[in-house]
Amino acid sequence: MSRIHDGGVLTRNQGHTGAASRRLPEGVAKLAFLGRLSGGLVDELIQSSHSVTYPTGSIIETPARAGLALIVSGALRYYLSAADGRQLTVGYLGPGRVLGTVEKESASIVRVQVIAPTVLLHLQADRVQALIQRRPELTHALLAEAIHGLQHSFRVLAASAFMTVRARLARDLIERASLSGPLVPGVHLLVTQQALADATGSVREVVARSLRELARNDVIATGGGGVTIQNPDALMRVAGYVT
Repeated sequence: MSRIHDGGVLTRNQGHTGAASRRLPEGVAKLAFLGRLSGGLVDELIQSSHSVTYPTGSIIETPARAGLALIVSGALRYYLSAADGRQLTVGYLGPGRVLGTVEKESASIVRVQVIAPTVLLHLQADRVQALIQRRPELTHALLAEAIHGLQHSFRVLAASAFMTVRARLARDLIERASLSGPLVPGVHLLVTQQALADATGSVREVVARSLRELARNDVIATGGGGVTIQNPDALMRVAGYVT
């Protein structure tokens, strides 16, 4: 049974730093952003990097001034936050993704929360800049990753404006579940109703009603501190991904 946890006491930049391994765990280098790079380029990229382990619930300052970081393991949620405390999840990031920017003076408007214990490899900024200059495939991969993120953000904002809370909730559950692998029956998400409300730009009471409706239709089951997906195909239909 796969599990993605969301919760914990929010902290800021609270992690454990260590020397980075010169090789990534088997399989990670073939995922997402890293999968767009050759093995040799990945090895060059992570030289002189340092690893930091972040506990669940941490709020990570996006490394806008420190460069880029690679996700080795775990799961992150990035979101927008309003002045009144409301939140809207923009997306989730798992192993193989990249976080941050190569722009030295870039100010980020999104925040990043750890929803499962996460290990990041913080890359050496000078090395990244040098590789960009002489390895055009790195530039292409970074551009493709940025386009992917932008397109996803547009879809999320469109869903927030035009879809029901029930549909947005279904989409959020699907994205969370996908972080741990294929969407299959039995995936259990350790997530609170408040966390789901924050993620969907709603309130806990409305999310609770939507969860009860999905549970009555045997799409999900609640309990065990979270949500268990019982019928992935039905959940996809609720989310509007299939008709």
